[in-house]
Amino acid sequence: MVRSEPNATASDGRSNDGRTDEDVTGSRGSTGLRFVALLGAIFCLVAVTVVAAPGLAAGSDGPALDPGPDAPVPNVATTSIPADNHVVVRYEDDHVVTGSDVTAGDVPPNPNVATERGENLVVDDGEVVTEHEHERDRERIVVGNNSVRVATGDPDLVVTDGEILNDTLVVNESNGVVETLEGGSNVTTESGDVVEFSAYDESEFAITGVYPDDPVGEGENLTVDVGLENVKYGNGSRDVYLEIFDEDNDRLGEVNESVELARGESTTESFEYDTERYDHEAEELAVRVAGDDTERVPVTIQEARTVVTNLSYNQPVAGDELEVTAEIDRRGNYPRDEQEYLVGFWVDDSHVETKRVPLSPGGEATETFTYETDETDSPRVDVEVGVLEGERYAETIDVLGEATYAQNVNATIVDRNLPDEGGNLTLDAIVHYEDPDLVPSDPMDHPIELYVDGELADRTDVRLDGDEVVEEEFVYQTERGDAPRVDAELRSPGDGDTARPRVNGSGFGVAIQDVTTPVNQSDVVVVTAAIENAGDVSDDQDVRMRIDRGVGDPDRVDRRVEDTQTVSLNVSEGTTERFSYRTGDADVPEVEVAIISENDEDTTNVTVRDRKSRFDVQELAAEHAGGSDDELTLETTINNTGIEPGEQYVEFLLDGDVVHIDRLSLDPWEERTLSTDVAVPQGGTYEFAVSTANETATETASVTIDPAADDPSTDGPPDPDDDTPSETEPEDEGGAPWYLVVLGILGVLVSIVALVAYRADPEEFPPDAETVQAWGRRRVRSFRQSGAMLVAAVRSGDPAAVVAVFKRLLGLGAGTLVVQNELPRAATVRVRCQTADDTVVLEDLELGPDEQRDLGSLPDTSQFKVGAGVEDITAHEEVFQGISGDIGVVLRTDGILIANVK
Repeated sequence: MVRSEPNATASDGRSNDGRTDEDVTGSRGSTGLRFVALLGAIFCLVAVTVVAAPGLAAGSDGPALDPGPDAPVPNVATTSIPADNHVVVRYEDDHVVTGSDVTAGDVPPNPNVATERGENLVVDDGEVVTEHEHERDRERIVVGNNSVRVATGDPDLVVTDGEILNDTLVVNESNGVVETLEGGSNVTTESGDVVEFSAYDESEFAITGVYPDDPVGEGENLTVDVGLENVKYGNGSRDVYLEIFDEDNDRLGEVNESVELARGESTTESFEYDTERYDHEAEELAVRVAGDDTERVPVTIQEARTVVTNLSYNQPVAGDELEVTAEIDRRGNYPRDEQEYLVGFWVDDSHVETKRVPLSPGGEATETFTYETDETDSPRVDVEVGVLEGERYAETIDVLGEATYAQNVNATIVDRNLPDEGGNLTLDAIVHYEDPDLVPSDPMDHPIELYVDGELADRTDVRLDGDEVVEEEFVYQTERGDAPRVDAELRSPGDGDTARPRVNGSGFGVAIQDVTTPVNQSDVVVVTAAIENAGDVSDDQDVRMRIDRGVGDPDRVDRRVEDTQTVSLNVSEGTTERFSYRTGDADVPEVEVAIISENDEDTTNVTVRDRKSRFDVQELAAEHAGGSDDELTLETTINNTGIEPGEQYVEFLLDGDVVHIDRLSLDPWEERTLSTDVAVPQGGTYEFAVSTANETATETASVTIDPAADDPSTDGPPDPDDDTPSETEPEDEGGAPWYLVVLGILGVLVSIVALVAYRADPEEFPPDAETVQAWGRRRVRSFRQSGAMLVAAVRSGDPAAVVAVFKRLLGLGAGTLVVQNELPRAATVRVRCQTADDTVVLEDLELGPDEQRDLGSLPDTSQFKVGAGVEDITAHEEVFQGISGDIGVVLRTDGILIANVK
């Protein structure tokens, strides 16, 4: 059955603004209002042209009116599962039944029976009729004077005179006409149209599977089983092709067969393809049914050759015989018939033996080769087996001997002392066999050596007996200059160990007193170090500044000396020295700084920030003027301590709640002071915090409010309805003639009326007379307030002022709705701005990292609501009253922030 599924977002019959279809299709108003709207638009164009003539030039890219999403396009699909009330034919017995009496496998594709005019048949109130939207257009299906109805049983459609079951329905295989089973009478509509199944003679072969018996060798037979099914109602025959293709899609060969299938019949056909020389280049085989279906699958045809596929062997001890058994396969049938192949055996690239191996096409054989080992073969030998002049199969085989056991020795440093220069450095070690399967049956001696700074310092032969663990001590006599550390290495015939033991110096001691941290990438790190000669003699030493970029990573060592100072000190004398280093890209995020003398060292870590802006909070203060004033003045200073210009939101928080947001742009090391006044509900102590993307700082402020200091006589705000001109209003000093100004104003006002009416309800434009009167009463006060402002703006020639008045008349405020993505990844969000009567903005946005988007002007109302979310748009909503400035929607890692940005 063919169905048209409506888009889910419109399934409840409502438009995007929430009105029902009945609301949208209501009265459209009179022809006279349509004329007024058209006249207003023309008048607006004339007025703007006239007013602009004296030289007024103004432009504004206001927000575009979004008519809403496009109407959904239905996804129409045909299915072989009919609706329960549709009348269909089934494969098994040609019976015509309802869709409730069949499953998907019982019927052909598009199984509906229909009239000659293509009208489908359906069941309505138990009786079969033609399918029409309107009941008056439906026709009963009849056989003579008898009707066709639904009855329990199989088949479930019967011909009846109202009391007695007369017959059932089938499709005539020869012409597709629907007729009665027993009487052979045609089934028609009341008007005489014959009912038929038009696809009675159509056939279509579908490929249900392709199964090659690969791999095979060149010259051998490739068998491919192909599953086929006739998925339509008619009987049919097709030529089916099996084709072989290489990686360039060039056809290497082809076979074909003719296949006949009755309706709904399935079969498996076996294709035999004789492979030939060079068919090993085949990558795919394709099965193609002429005019219907094609399917491709990978295929493996092996090159005709003889190869060794596997080696197995024993585990010899030096002096024993090594036995290697090779598995040999002959692939393909080139050359033809049985052949003898020469298979060779090599050990450490030396030929040992060659054997003759007879093999038939596709045959397999095993051959065993032997080799007498000796001590020189330990710890391992490389063996190869292969056809002469062909590929060889290689393995590395352990031969247990003294070398094998020696390589299994492990020496590990477990402890060390901390000597002074001139004393003995003692390293404690354990020695043992690491792999318990490679332990000799008799005791063996193994040399263990200690190297210090690359020189041999100590050596001993350690006797190991079986799996015992031996403890040994190695000693090195330290010398002047060994402090602060030496490089020690313990070597064995197998695995050894390394260490960097400390040697206490008796000369120059160093201590870092001060270091600049954190620093920005490319800034200079300055280290101040105290140096003291604690030795017994005066001396000169080079004191070095070493930078280690591998700090925190035990697998990385990246050390280099970046600064050196030569220091001369008498006994017990001390000094301070400054060392410096300019950081680079590789130093981010942290380096270790070491100040090193010949006897001592001191280290510290320095944070290196990458090449970005960084907004630091330098100062913050919260002050209250005292008395009855309920406002708290908040102030902070922000400094960009990074090396790149940047832009960030700066948040003011009072007791954890965001009370103010500023969008701030700063150049490197630029400083800016921000302040705002916020109302507090009562006296008390408040925690004031300022937060940037980089840090948060806090300050505590106490507020005392004196109710007695209230002054009720304080002048209130000016009356917005007072259109009396100010005494200081400048006189007209020229410009457009008065009649042109009046004409322009009238044109603009008429146009604004039409545009605002359309914007308030685009689906009800033009409105009826009653709606116009009600809307006009609501707008009179707004027009009266804006009239004087518009005249003054036009006379002054101020484009920005004219645009601001236009936006006010259109119901748009001076502020803007801004969306900012502060996440480190792309994000999707839906944003909505609503007044009590209208949805001003509704957009789905996809924003990249740090991307900012302006969504247009805010509504010029006393109260509106802004919401944002990924799926649930009400997840984050804020209501704003009497605000000025922009509204920011900020996507952050801790959620979505919606706040006023002044």
